Order: sequence, then C-alpha cells, then structure tokens
Amino acid sequence: MSSVNEFPPSPITTLTPELTDSLHKRTQAVLSYLVKTNSISTFFKDADILSDFRGALSANDGLETILADPERLFSTYHENVGLSAYENYLPFVSRLFEKPCQTSSVENLMAPGLPYFIAHSSGTSGGATKHFPKYRHPEHMSTSTSQTMQASNPVSKRGGKNCIAFSLGYRQVVTPINEEGDVGRQIPVCLMSSGTIRMYSEMTVERDPIYKTIRIPNNSSPLACSFIPNYKSFLFMHALFALQEPQVELINTMFSTIFRDMCRIIDEQWETLVQCIEAGTIPELESIENVRENLQTFLQPSPDRAKELRKIGKATDSPGWFTKIWPGLRTVVAISSGPFATVVPELRHYIGPDVVLQTLGINCSEAFLALAYDNRDPSLYKVVGSDDIIEFLPIDQPEESEYLTQTWNVEVGKKYEVILTTRDGFWRYRLGDVVEIVGFDPRDGQPIIHYLERRNVHIRLANEITTEKQLQDALASVSQSLGGVSEFCVSPDYRRSIPRYAFFVEPHNEYDSTAPRAPATLHTYLQQHNENYLKESTAGKIDKPSVHVLKQGTFSDFREWKIRATNSASGQIKVPPVVWDEVTRKWLEERVLQEF
Repeated sequence: MSSVNEFPPSPITTLTPELTDSLHKRTQAVLSYLVKTNSISTFFKDADILSDFRGALSANDGLETILADPERLFSTYHENVGLSAYENYLPFVSRLFEKPCQTSSVENLMAPGLPYFIAHSSGTSGGATKHFPKYRHPEHMSTSTSQTMQASNPVSKRGGKNCIAFSLGYRQVVTPINEEGDVGRQIPVCLMSSGTIRMYSEMTVERDPIYKTIRIPNNSSPLACSFIPNYKSFLFMHALFALQEPQVELINTMFSTIFRDMCRIIDEQWETLVQCIEAGTIPELESIENVRENLQTFLQPSPDRAKELRKIGKATDSPGWFTKIWPGLRTVVAISSGPFATVVPELRHYIGPDVVLQTLGINCSEAFLALAYDNRDPSLYKVVGSDDIIEFLPIDQPEESEYLTQTWNVEVGKKYEVILTTRDGFWRYRLGDVVEIVGFDPRDGQPIIHYLERRNVHIRLANEITTEKQLQDALASVSQSLGGVSEFCVSPDYRRSIPRYAFFVEPHNEYDSTAPRAPATLHTYLQQHNENYLKESTAGKIDKPSVHVLKQGTFSDFREWKIRATNSASGQIKVPPVVWDEVTRKWLEERVLQEF
C-alpha cells in the first residue's frame, strides 16, 4: 500500500508476457502451499466436494508426486474442484460449537492445528451467522495481513497519535478439551478485524485483564476502550480520549459510517466531552463498568486542553472543524467506496478537503480480498495474490467452475464474482461479491478492481430483479432533493394492492421543495435502467416507490440495536441494502419523519 505522499502508477489495460508468466507462477506457488499444507485437514480428507480432487490426485501417482509438478497440480485442481458454498462447510465448522468441544474432533479441522480465532459474519441481513475458523500462517503467506495491520496503525515520524477505534470484544470463547480434560487453547469467536488484531499482536484471551490496563504509546485511547460492548459508549470514549490529545494525526474506524457516527457524537455531545476533559471525569455510560477504573487511570484533568477546545468551539458552519481541533490530522482510515460512499460529503464537512480519506482494503470474514491501490481514488483496489487463490466467475456465464477465469485472463471492463480458495481451508468458495476489472498493476500484474455489489443482494416484487448497485444509482438521482442521503435501505411495500419499493433514507440536511417528486423520479430512473422493471411496472405489477425520510441518527441507532440483538462487537454492523424481515422494517417505520 502506498503512503499518503506516494502514488502508484496508473493501471495498464494489457498484461505483458512477463507479467502473465509471473502471475501464473505465483498462483501455482500459492496453490502448492495450500494443497500441501491443508491436505492433512479433516475437511480435505472427508468432504464430498473434494472427492473428485482426491481421486484425481491418487490417479496421478499421489500427492507428493504431483506437488513436484506445479503445472500439473494446477490443471488437476482446475478440472476437479467445483464451486462451494457455506453449506458445504457447516457440518465441519459446527464441530467447534459442540458441547463439549473435543480437541480430537476439531484439531486439523480445516487447516493444521487449532484455529487462533473464529470469525463470525455480522448476520445483519437477517440470515444465520456464518463462522470461519482462522489459522496462524507463516509470514510469507500472511503478507496482506501484515500490510493491512501496518497501514492501520502507523508510527508517526512527527510524534503524532492515532485514534484506533477497533473492538477487541468477542461473542463467546470456544475451549476444546483434550483426552485429559485440559483446555488447550481459548479460541475467541469475534469479528474478523478483532481476531486479526489479536493474532497479529499475539493477544490471547487469557491476558485480556492485562491488556485493559495498557495504552499503546502512539494511540490516543487506552486498550480498555476496545473492550466496551455498547456501541455509543464505545464511540464516546474513543472520541473523549482523541479530543484530549491535540496531536492526533490519524483516525481509524474501518468503515466510513462508523466514523460518521463518531463525528456526530463529538458534534452533539461537545460540551459534555469538554467538561470531562477539564475535570478528568468519565460520565455514566452504559456497559463500561468492567473497564471504568482502567479508563479513569488514563483520563487526568486537562484544563488547558479544555480551554483550547472551548476557544475553538463548535465550528461546524464551515468545512474542516476537525482540523482546528487536531491541526496535525492528516488521515482518516475508513472504507468509503461502494455502499459507504454516500456518507462521504458529511465526513468532508467535518474533516475538510485536505485530510486523506484512506481505505485499507476489501477485508471480509472469509479472507483479505484486496488492498487499497490509490488514496486519490478510494474505489480502486488491488487484488491480493500472495495469500489465497483468487479466481473470477464471469457474471454472464453459467455458475460453474469450468467457466472460472484466472487473474491473467480477466478482461478490463468486465464484471466477475470473486471465488476464493483460502489458507484457512475453503475451496473455490463463492464469496458473492461482484467486482469490475479496471486494469492491472504494471509492477506485478495483479488486477485492479472496482467493488460493485453483492451478487445475491437484490429486491424482486414481480418478475424483475433490481440489484444493490441499481438501487444505489437510483437513489443518487434524488439524493440532493432529499437533503443529501447519507444512508439508506430498501424494503418491499405491500400496503397497497400493487406492491412497490420503499426507500428508507436518512438525509444529512433538510429536504427541499422538490422532495415530493422523488418517488416519480426514482420510478422513472428504474424504468430507464432496468428493462424488466419497466416491463413489470408498465404491466401494473409494480407501483411508484415510496420514500420514507428517517430522523437523523437512525442508522447509528440501528447499529447499536443490532449489536445488542446479535451479541456482536462494535465495528462490523452494516445497514443491509435490502430489508426483508418484518422486525427491522417495523423498527424503521417507527422512526419515519415524513413519507412521500
């Protein structure tokens, strides 16, 4: 990843023979490592979806023989490993949650040894939570993790501080028991980000009481903040310690929506925060009892800093208020592309035009997919080619493994679903993310991509299918008339005889006099850009959308509500683009200020 002051070369559109050969050899090397390493796993030996692969390896003189011929191994893999989904792994992964969990049952389950942690999906869309065992790997197979961790908490050459708002909490701890009845390892079930930080820094669950007493020298917040389970309290305390520190240079919240929520807390609770800094006191906040004493240790009275902050005041009328609070603020690390781009105008109001809004990469619970390519364009990502096998399924081809395309064969401008074979024992796993190829890095040939959407996220009321990207683009056509939409979701609206799409929107500002025309504008846009929507609406099967304007702060409250409901840590809850479940829909309807 490039630093703020260094920019990468422009992507090229055609690979040279040398780059093609390099990509080919790199993929073969990674595949050889994965097959050799994970062939001892229970999943590799027993899973039905790998039976053809196992048979082909045996027919080709065995594993050791074929490992000596990388080209032959790749050919055998390509021809005999089909696409997989989470259902193929669930019978194996579920062994980790048996009561009691026996070490003999889960050791070498997906990869050698025991997992260091188990990543869980957010389950925001109402589906069942998925679990992904994550294992420690050698340094040469963990380059994306190392790069991401180094970029997420860099050491300033000027002595500046970082505000790192990451959670270290977990949903539960899995404790496999050996034949003697002893617990060999405590395995946290947590967010991918939480587990990655723990694994990279070798932070075991057993030592959590010690971590809660520590503040990393270049961080504004003590680690105790990262153990606060309540979302609003978590953000308040990170904001409090950041405000106390005038030398903050970087703020890292992972997602732009979380940073926006922190901005609003600073805005709305400014006087309370300044008073706490002046007196060195912590207010009564929910769910901080277990770390309150640890937090108090680091919050000493700072009357001079409080005086500085009062002199600055709530300068929210002009962009760049935060650069007055922190004159050295240079970078905000937060994913701000795709569905997270809508909050960027509001963020810019707080940080101004010169602070770099930087994305670490596309990091999902399953694997690290891509790293940010160019800080000037947060939508550009470079595919990681060193840790996992990443393949591409053209979205206009049958959903079968024989149509998979390799990194050196993808076409610029074409859209693909990402397929993963991972270090952690998943084989040709359908990630469901759709990307568009922008070009290739001229230095090593890796594809440069735009993230587009989730393949399986759409709304359908008749015989049309409207994708997440189409919904985003449609809303962009009316965003300004609705006050600048910062977040939204869509739900089916069956209150009339003809169904319609219900857009729930949270604006940054007041909507204007043209807002009542938004439903008609959305309807026209969808008709012009979705042939089947046009056909079904013309036939009277879909009516004009309804638009529901939510009160400001609704989606921040949604994140807090979902964290409570799912027992998840702060940091990964996202607003689902399409809401189907009745509970969430009713929750949103209770917060509607105006309907058009």
